[in-house]
Amino acid sequence: MRKKIVVGILTVLLLAPVMMVQIDRHTKAVDIPVMTQPQVKVTSQNDVRMICYISGQGGNRRTSVLVPRDTATQCYHVFQQLKENITINPFNEQTQQLKEEFVALLAHNNLIPASIPPSRYHTLLNPPWVQTLMKHHASTTRATSPVRSGIASAVMCDMSGEGTGLMFPFIMLPRPRLVMVWMGLDGDMAVGKFLTIGGFIASGQQFGTALGFWGIGFAVAYPEGNIYGFAGYALFVTVTADQIESYPPNQAPMITGTDPVDNEQNVPLSLSELSFSISDPEGDLMSYTVTTSPDIGSGSGNLKPGGTYTVSVHGLQDFTQYSWTIAVSDTQHTTEQTFRFTTQAVAPIVSNPVPADGEVRVPTDLQQLQFTLKDFQGDAMDYTVETSPFIGSGSATGVHDGTYSVAVSGLHNLTTYYWYVNATDGVHWTRKIFTFQTWFPAHFDPFQNGWHYRKQITIDQANIPEDLTNFPVLVSIVDSDLKVKAQADGDDILFMNNTGYATLLNYEIEQYDGTTGTLIAWVNITDLSSAFDTIFYIYYGNPTIFSLQNPEKTWDDHYLAVWHFGETSGVNVADSTKNHFNATANSNTPVTVGQIGNGRYFNMVSSEIYVGTQPAFGGLPQYTVDAWALPQTVIGEHRIFDRSEPSHKNTIVFYQQNTKLFFLTNNVDDPSYSNAFSVNVWTHAAGVFTGSGGENVVYKNGVKGTPITATQTSPTAGSITIYLGRACVDPSASYRWYGTLDEMRFSNIARSAAWINVSYQNQNDPASFLVIGPEETSP
Repeated sequence: MRKKIVVGILTVLLLAPVMMVQIDRHTKAVDIPVMTQPQVKVTSQNDVRMICYISGQGGNRRTSVLVPRDTATQCYHVFQQLKENITINPFNEQTQQLKEEFVALLAHNNLIPASIPPSRYHTLLNPPWVQTLMKHHASTTRATSPVRSGIASAVMCDMSGEGTGLMFPFIMLPRPRLVMVWMGLDGDMAVGKFLTIGGFIASGQQFGTALGFWGIGFAVAYPEGNIYGFAGYALFVTVTADQIESYPPNQAPMITGTDPVDNEQNVPLSLSELSFSISDPEGDLMSYTVTTSPDIGSGSGNLKPGGTYTVSVHGLQDFTQYSWTIAVSDTQHTTEQTFRFTTQAVAPIVSNPVPADGEVRVPTDLQQLQFTLKDFQGDAMDYTVETSPFIGSGSATGVHDGTYSVAVSGLHNLTTYYWYVNATDGVHWTRKIFTFQTWFPAHFDPFQNGWHYRKQITIDQANIPEDLTNFPVLVSIVDSDLKVKAQADGDDILFMNNTGYATLLNYEIEQYDGTTGTLIAWVNITDLSSAFDTIFYIYYGNPTIFSLQNPEKTWDDHYLAVWHFGETSGVNVADSTKNHFNATANSNTPVTVGQIGNGRYFNMVSSEIYVGTQPAFGGLPQYTVDAWALPQTVIGEHRIFDRSEPSHKNTIVFYQQNTKLFFLTNNVDDPSYSNAFSVNVWTHAAGVFTGSGGENVVYKNGVKGTPITATQTSPTAGSITIYLGRACVDPSASYRWYGTLDEMRFSNIARSAAWINVSYQNQNDPASFLVIGPEETSP
């Protein structure tokens, strides 16, 4: 059998030995580290033979044991997870626990020689210097140093390396060399700095150059390829490699001292430059770029030391918000921040249009247009209002700051209207153009407009602990009358607040099956009373009408996102709110049966739903996360909702850990609910953050857990990422959800205990929560 030859060189002054491993293609080991992945050979349908090689003091040892196939699989998965954790977070507590678990697993299955106590392996896997680094890792807020590709360099250092590839000169004796070059198709090399503590390790395909090298090295040619190895000292070394990891972890550059300061108001139009300061904790040279939006100028600089820099700007407009983005890189880390400022207003300001600009589904019985006028200098103003197509106009002179309206009439269905507001203070002039699209009257009698049937729906006051406003009620029914009399696609189904001439309620149909009469709809009940029964009506049976549902207004302005997971297939996951934070499920997150209609299944290994980078989910004084969760395991940690920055700081994490439910804010405040989860049992889970100094609390099935006092402010906006069903920073299987998720929501306020309790009652058993009356027919 052909063997690959391994060259392992121990580097002087490194914190730990660099151990190189190669195993031949026929699985016979040539050189094994202290603990290597057990080899597996199938011997029967249910049993496999595991072979574990261990080397260290006393030479190499080989243990061969026959074990069940499940045990071998478990060893393999634990080892794979351990390798991944060592790469991503070598010094965190979970990694150290995995090491202990791996040794215990091998010892339990007699893969460790009986003559060697397991404590010996614990010491080897967690030597004293690792314990020191763990304490340092836990006590510092410095950024981690993830494995990356790119360039690394060092001055006045020692170095060692080996690999498959070429080295020049081919043979080096211990004497000075002006230049030494190597090119590894697959290699490893380590560098330690003399002048400062630290260094780096480069792995994989690489190209390196050392100047002023003193040491030894050789290259050997074999039919299967060339190998090389070297060790020594250098005045300067630079390496480009597939994988580079630095130690101590390199810290990202910092941006400070911006002028204008972030969110500054009334900035003079005469502003001619933007100013900012950059610095790097290690003193690295930095490159920066600055861009603006709207574009008023840009700039860049390369290999700059820490200091203050400026970018020229021009053409500023009055009362305009500008954003400027600074990106600073030290070749290893890039810091990017966006700042904003608003210029001073010299002309009158027209704002707060009603209907809002671009609004759709505006009722045709709209009676007026409304807007606000303001002049920052306090000048009197004149204004005129025009419409197209014409539905009304108006004007006034000598007015001051305030809200004004213009009467309109004669609006038509499904029509786009434009309206123009012109305002002047006698010197400066402003013109604003707004648009809206009509829909259907907000008030009408369905029986007088083509509908033939209705049923009364009653909500018992006893189920409502306190009055709630704009509450989305779930109507989930299977109705044979709908099957026979409604349109096949349910477009004629609507909800009114009363009989006769009444108000059309905002509603969203999540699912309708005309072949069975199955309806899942969400209806915004304006006032849900605790003092008397709430009554509303479902109408159907109009063969010519289009759908009047209005999903965006079904959910109040405090819902940032509502994901029903109601899609029947595909990777798109729609957000029903006006914010349209639509998400993407990967192909391993299929549609399945949910608590309410459909849900999404997560396999714990590769499933995920990606919401994206959404700054709107940060900087909130309060917030609420809630979802339905069906776990298939109550062992380990599994994320439901995760919003984190790349540094794993500034977090909102909603997760299961064993049978407990946790809600983490900024990596500090972490209330829990014991026994929240059971295997294959649906749980309605909610987490509420009421702000620093207030409650941070979780709910299970509408029942409030024990709150803790929040010590942290809300996570800020920024370069954040949001995932559903997995962790943002650590994508390992140990953090992914295993089971089904459904009806996930995020609110920018702290929902009340009554809101969460009623949500659970309604969604857990809608048939009991609602009483559906008999069918009534149009006269």
